[in-house]
Amino acid sequence: MNYKHLLLSFVFLFNSCEKDTDCCPMLEEKAEFQSGILILNEGNYGRGNASVSFIDSDMEEMQSSIFFNINGRDLGDTAQNIKMHEEFAIIVVNASNKLEIVNRYTFESIATIDVELMNPRYAEVVNDKIYVSNWGDGMDPDDDFVAVFELSDFSFLKSISVAEGPEKVLAANDKVFVAHKGGFSYNNIVSVINTPNNEVETEIEVGDLPNSMVLEGNDLWVLSGGKPSYAETETAGKLSRIDITNNQVTEEFDFQDRSLHPDNLNLEGNNAYLTIGKTLFSYDMNTKQPTSEFKLEEPAFLYGFGIHNGKVYVASPNADFTGDGTLYIYDLVNGNLSDQFSVGVNPNGIYFND
Repeated sequence: MNYKHLLLSFVFLFNSCEKDTDCCPMLEEKAEFQSGILILNEGNYGRGNASVSFIDSDMEEMQSSIFFNINGRDLGDTAQNIKMHEEFAIIVVNASNKLEIVNRYTFESIATIDVELMNPRYAEVVNDKIYVSNWGDGMDPDDDFVAVFELSDFSFLKSISVAEGPEKVLAANDKVFVAHKGGFSYNNIVSVINTPNNEVETEIEVGDLPNSMVLEGNDLWVLSGGKPSYAETETAGKLSRIDITNNQVTEEFDFQDRSLHPDNLNLEGNNAYLTIGKTLFSYDMNTKQPTSEFKLEEPAFLYGFGIHNGKVYVASPNADFTGDGTLYIYDLVNGNLSDQFSVGVNPNGIYFND
C-alpha cells in the first residue's frame, strides 16, 4: 500500500535540522566497546535473561552478554532502555526495579541503584541529575512518578508525581519532557518538569499514545501512534510541534486513516523518518518532498529501531519471542539489506557508542 498521500503534508511542518552530536570523553585503557553498536535485549519477563550485545564499527565482530562477561553477574529481568551520558551508560532494568550504571566504553560496573524505583521505564540526564520515568503499580493510575537521583554519587533526591503511564523522557532548556502513553491504559499528554525546582510546571495535550520525541532547535516534535484497533475506539496518529520556550503546541498534523499507527520518528541531517507497520518513509526537509519509501521485509517485528550514518537498524525478536532475535541493517538510500546479526532475546534498543 502506498501511504505517501497520507504523509506528505506533515513535512511542511518541519524546518531543516542539523544532527546534534555530543562529545564524550575518550578513555585510553580497556576501551573495548568504544566504537560500535550496543543492542539491548530485554529477555523474557520473569526469567532474568536480559543482556547487552555489541557489534564493532567494522561490522566484523559481535559479542554477546557483555555485561555478564565483564562483571560476572546477570544484568537482570526485562531491560527497558539505555541512556548514554558522558562516560556513563545507564541501563534501566524494568522488572528488577533497578538501574545498572556502567562505563559505556568498558562496561565495567560503576553502581547499581535499586531504591525508590517501581516499574522504571526510561532515563534522562540533565544538570548532573538522573530522571527516571516509573509506572508504579501498573494497575494504579495515580501512583506514577519520575524519580530523581544525583549523578555524582547516585543518591536519591526526589520523587515527582506525574500522570499515568510515563514513558520516554527528553531534556531541553532546563526541562524534562515526559511522554505519557498511559501504561496499561491510554494517555495523550507530555508533562513538563522544571529541573531547577523538580516540579511539574504543565501538561501538554498531544495525540493518543505519544511514542517518539525529537528535538530540533526550540521545537519538540512528538509523534503519537493513536489508539490501536483493539481499543474501544481506534484513533488516528498525530504529529505535534511544541515550542519548548513557552510549552505551546504550534502545529499539529492528524493522520487521516485511523488504521495507520505511525512510530519511530527520527531526524537525521535534512531528513525526517517514520515507520508505519514495517514500511519506512523518509522526506527531504529542503525540497519538502518524499525521498524514499521501502518495506522492511525481513524483521518479524520492529521492536528496536535506529538510523545512523546512512544505515537503518531494526532489532526484531524471533516469531515467538522466546529465542534469540536479529539485528537487520539496511542501506538508507535504496532499502537494500546490507547485514544482519543474531543477538539476544527480544532486542528492543539500538545505541551507537561513538
